[in-house]
Amino acid sequence: MKNFALTAILAVGACAVAEAAAVSAAAKEAQSAANEYRAAVMACDMGWCCDSMYPPIKRTLADRLASRTQGDNIDYITGKKKMSTAEAEARMKKNMDALRAQYVEMGRQMKAGGFKVERFVIGAPYAEYELVSSGSALRAIRDGSQKGKYKEAQDIKLQGDRSRLVVLPTTLWFSVPDTASGRRVRMERRDFIYAVRDESYRDNVNTRGTEKNKWYFIDSNTNVNTLRTYFPTLPLNIKTPDTGDRPLQ
Repeated sequence: MKNFALTAILAVGACAVAEAAAVSAAAKEAQSAANEYRAAVMACDMGWCCDSMYPPIKRTLADRLASRTQGDNIDYITGKKKMSTAEAEARMKKNMDALRAQYVEMGRQMKAGGFKVERFVIGAPYAEYELVSSGSALRAIRDGSQKGKYKEAQDIKLQGDRSRLVVLPTTLWFSVPDTASGRRVRMERRDFIYAVRDESYRDNVNTRGTEKNKWYFIDSNTNVNTLRTYFPTLPLNIKTPDTGDRPLQ
């Protein structure tokens, strides 16, 4: 039954996901919010990049880091111990702090190694998707069940709660020292980031408020299948711009 539920969630993408034919006001807001991301990249402020990461993904990365570096998680994973609310909160904070420290160290190493950002541009929104989150999709299936029967996938609609994902192209010009020649090597890198915002609409108005209406960012290195863990209705043919590096004179 669980497998059927998962299949239903994945199958609903065609009817529950809307890709914008034109740039919406929300997508323009995402591009504007990304100016803070741009400032952090210019300063090699990886701590800010960690702080602005989409929270569910950040929690997953923090747990993965902890599982590699700590030995006190095994009992909880295997079910030998039951974690209290206070223990869970303390553990999550510890994991989050460790993840942020890792990102801060990445930024420090970049600066120490002579990495220098010359320019960073965030382009106009390339694609936009309104998505059902994994929690909302599961609730739709559960709420639609009657006498042990699950709701049909095609009947799961995009309700008031949703997530908006905007693909933003980026172009980075940077230089690094070449130890062999003693010169600096200049490069251009074309890439993209995902801007994500959770929304809750009532009468076409986002009711989450200013603080909860925040945009978060996800690096393009994040596997699309990983994204679908959080956004099951993300289409298979998600549109992303061309990426790649080229040397500059």
